[in-house]
Amino acid sequence: MDTRTAVILVNWRGADDTIECLASLFCADQVPFVIVVDNDSGDGSVDRIAEWANGKNRTPIANSHHVNNAYENIARPIDFEIIGREQLSGGATKPLTIINSGGNWGFAGGNNMGLALALATEGISLFWLLNNDTIVGPETPSSVRSAFDKNPLWGMAGTPIRLYHQPDRHQLVNGMRFSTLTGAGQAIEMGSPVGKPFDSKKIINETDFVCGASIIVTRDLVEEIGMMEDRFFLYYEEIDWAVRSKGKFELGFVEDAVVYHKEGASAGSASQLSSRARSPLSEYHHIRSKMIFCKKHYPMLLPVYFAQNLLILMRRVWRRQPPQISAVFRATFGLPLQSGSKT
Repeated sequence: MDTRTAVILVNWRGADDTIECLASLFCADQVPFVIVVDNDSGDGSVDRIAEWANGKNRTPIANSHHVNNAYENIARPIDFEIIGREQLSGGATKPLTIINSGGNWGFAGGNNMGLALALATEGISLFWLLNNDTIVGPETPSSVRSAFDKNPLWGMAGTPIRLYHQPDRHQLVNGMRFSTLTGAGQAIEMGSPVGKPFDSKKIINETDFVCGASIIVTRDLVEEIGMMEDRFFLYYEEIDWAVRSKGKFELGFVEDAVVYHKEGASAGSASQLSSRARSPLSEYHHIRSKMIFCKKHYPMLLPVYFAQNLLILMRRVWRRQPPQISAVFRATFGLPLQSGSKT
């Protein structure tokens, strides 16, 4: 077991996805500590994950392309424990720790609980934040560890991310280019074939921020610049992290890692590779987080971001999407998504 690496997964009503991700990690050639943070799913997710760890159920697989016989050979029961957020200071003592967070703290808040537990665990120097709707190749955990061992000045790095349902294509590679003026990101190598060779230095130079679906950071970085800004709830937390760490740590890229992503399974997000519209939840938090980011780092651009939001609102009106219209309007003006909601 690689006791120097902790993988952190945030689960919200996605037990099947989380279990499939866990299976890919626990049959890897180098198994890290794994921390699952359940954001108050309320659907029995914690019990289902625990049952799988105890060996009671088979691993659910969402795409037959990814059928892996090694999943059936994982030594279960896996030694695990379930803790509450008041126990984070005790550190991780089992290969698998499930944190009952006691609320829905969003992507950043959930990951921060996992980071707090990992920071309190002696010997862990590398924290890999991985979306629960991903799976990894068997050699990927060791590739991540090896890349950081060879590059001690790295503070943050990403990986290639392949599309789970189109495994011959990349969702993106490492991260995104970011436009300060528009607040929009453009995925690097989006849709490129998996066999296309990488120019690692070029990709690192083009990366303004690492994609949050697979982002690895060092203990040194977290201790110096802090955890994620949990005001964002969803989106922009990784951009904020990149801005805060710029010039203090080198950015890296684990080019031989293999990660497959189901892309937006929990929040209903969309991408340029997807024909579906953003869900109202995704729409709301994307706009809300963009405005928080702008106020924090580029307040002079607030009128520009506000005007962009109005254009998005008009587009949703033209498309006759009432839930999205409400979401964009409420996020733009700092209102909760639903009347009386805290999100």
